[in-house]
Amino acid sequence: MQTAALSVAMPTLRHGREIVLLAEQESRETGYGFLDAEHLLLAAVTLCSGMPRFRDVLEAHGVSPERIRTASSVFIGAGAVCPDVTDRVTCTPAAARILARAAQIAGPLERVRPHHVVLAVLDGVDDPFMGAAHDVLERLGVEPRRFRRALRRAARRG
Repeated sequence: MQTAALSVAMPTLRHGREIVLLAEQESRETGYGFLDAEHLLLAAVTLCSGMPRFRDVLEAHGVSPERIRTASSVFIGAGAVCPDVTDRVTCTPAAARILARAAQIAGPLERVRPHHVVLAVLDGVDDPFMGAAHDVLERLGVEPRRFRRALRRAARRG
């Protein structure tokens, strides 16, 4: 089954460019062909794991880049080669929705940060159009509401 893909302009730093670039790199390495929700989740968790206030939350909930990568391998299969375009990224509608939700969470005056992306994934956990990122978290045994509360508390502390 072919998944629909969108070609969207590469976000500015305000919109989380570093997260998208890391997710796109992961997508290329897995041979998936385009950026999906699981790649965004992995990129955001990777970046959050380097921040002490979020690292503790991730560890407490059993979330790590390695565990996300392993759990996502079930959902991420090899696909077409990513187009080599520097100012655009090809992504699924689910990935585009997560990025849009992360921008809403960040608000108009703050740039999208990794925890905004994780929160966007958690907000869409019951939305079947948000991709398999929620399935990845379920495979890890993560309780979305508790994880979301803990992430929000950590963000406020910062």
